[in-house]
Amino acid sequence: MNKRIFLVDDDPFWTAMLSRILTDLGYDNIYTFDNGTDCVNNLHLNPCMIFLDYKMEDVNGLEVLQQIKAYYSGMKVVFCTAHEDLSVAVSAIENGSFDYLLKDNVTPEEVSKIITEAEVILEVEE
Repeated sequence: MNKRIFLVDDDPFWTAMLSRILTDLGYDNIYTFDNGTDCVNNLHLNPCMIFLDYKMEDVNGLEVLQQIKAYYSGMKVVFCTAHEDLSVAVSAIENGSFDYLLKDNVTPEEVSKIITEAEVILEVEE
């Protein structure tokens, strides 16, 4: 599938794992960024979805999420974190995150379900 997906995370293992899951699901237009600044600077490429890490060295994911939503409020952002923290999850959803993904529990089926739900919503909005 030619839909552009951004992976934003400073953990190369997680990025490689999620990239493999997406590739196995048929997505081949995947851009990876190891920091939030590079992601924001490339929003003009109009990804259909962004998988965004919470804890990064340059800036935290909530700040990047706000910048993404300021650029285009309809962007589907999936907040990803290794830490199960209800306050972070609530903040992510309140700031416009489409979904919340715990890295420790991720499965190809869960990623597929999230993408399918986002695509259905995008079709309704168009």
